[in-house]
Amino acid sequence: MNNNSLKSLLAPITILVFITGGVPIHAEGNAPIWGLTEPIPFEEQPDTSGIGLYERAELSASQQQVVKAREEYRQAYEQNPGDHRLKEQYAWFLYANGFHSKETLRLLEQCLQNGSSNDPAGLFNATVELRDELGLPSTPLKKPPGIPQRILSHPIVHKQSTPLPGDGKKVLKVEIEQVESFKHWTFVPYYDYSFFNHGRQGWQEEDATLVYQFNKRFALGAEIDIMQRPPSGTNTYYSGLASYYLWKWLEVHGKISICPDPTFAALQIYQGGFIYQVLPRVGLLLDYQHYNFIQGPIDQINPGVVYNFTDQTSLAVRYVRGWAYNTLQYNYYSTAFNLELPGNRKLTMAFSYGTDPDSEIGANNSNVTSLSPAYTYSLFFTQPITRDLSLFTGAQYCYRLKQSGGQLYEQLTPTIGCTWKF
Repeated sequence: MNNNSLKSLLAPITILVFITGGVPIHAEGNAPIWGLTEPIPFEEQPDTSGIGLYERAELSASQQQVVKAREEYRQAYEQNPGDHRLKEQYAWFLYANGFHSKETLRLLEQCLQNGSSNDPAGLFNATVELRDELGLPSTPLKKPPGIPQRILSHPIVHKQSTPLPGDGKKVLKVEIEQVESFKHWTFVPYYDYSFFNHGRQGWQEEDATLVYQFNKRFALGAEIDIMQRPPSGTNTYYSGLASYYLWKWLEVHGKISICPDPTFAALQIYQGGFIYQVLPRVGLLLDYQHYNFIQGPIDQINPGVVYNFTDQTSLAVRYVRGWAYNTLQYNYYSTAFNLELPGNRKLTMAFSYGTDPDSEIGANNSNVTSLSPAYTYSLFFTQPITRDLSLFTGAQYCYRLKQSGGQLYEQLTPTIGCTWKF
């Protein structure tokens, strides 16, 4: 997860990559939780061209764009409220994708009362289950003859082509079956090693993050980040993380990290921010970090914007403004591109340039801090192994300059890790 390839005390580009759904590359003690939880669905505005709405809903459902498909089904139904087959398809879609609300119950019961359904027993079972989940009285509807065994919760949709009455169009016929339950836990371990020129000793890092997602809105997590920097020694961050959706288009997150006995790391790091979907495909990003170092505090603010071409392909840019040790100021610029590949694979490319604080052991074992500019390039690849296990690997290259100009060092950091949901 953490690349640690800048090895500076701050590395804003990595927060950017994490937010946009890419590989979790970040600076020390800077692993945000929001890359491990469900992202905000950046939705397209639905088409309003009559029957085209239904066809778009069918396509969105086949591509597992559930939120988008729900809106398109809703608008198609509102334009054709007398179409009983469309109403039943809309009701099954809501039920099958976990939208177990009173509105879904109302639609299912109306479809059952209409008497034209090919699966009245399935409709009856679904209404019984929804009433039980919602704590409502037993259904007043008559039990259809030949009713099969009770249907299990959290179904999925299998698609078959059947014509809509009178128009020859194709629709989705829904069948219900059991699927796996929601995966609450996410575990992300990784390892990286940094190589330097000019005879500098290599650095290595081991990190593990465990997140528990109570539901689709709220998650808590913990992280341990072990950093080895010869000759400075080994520092360890212990972190607590949280993420919460205040509403559909607004997610807030925070993190606290503590290093008990630092030689180059911060004593504490406090982080917080939000992601807000301001337009159907555009999100605003804002994060703030406060670092308490032995030699003084560092504060930085990270505004940015992300554009989603699809649910998994996005481009994000960020600007960072920082204030170090009450006397120094710096700026940082970064961009990251996440590209969805066939087979749920993902390629993440990132670039950043700017000045950030760096800390090293100097003469007489005293810390030397400076504001040094750096160019940083990142390339990572994510490969699913199973439905719940993905492997990510890649590398980050950093070319850091001296304050007076000229090369300070070059750094190459390969990283390997995985993401496991269970």
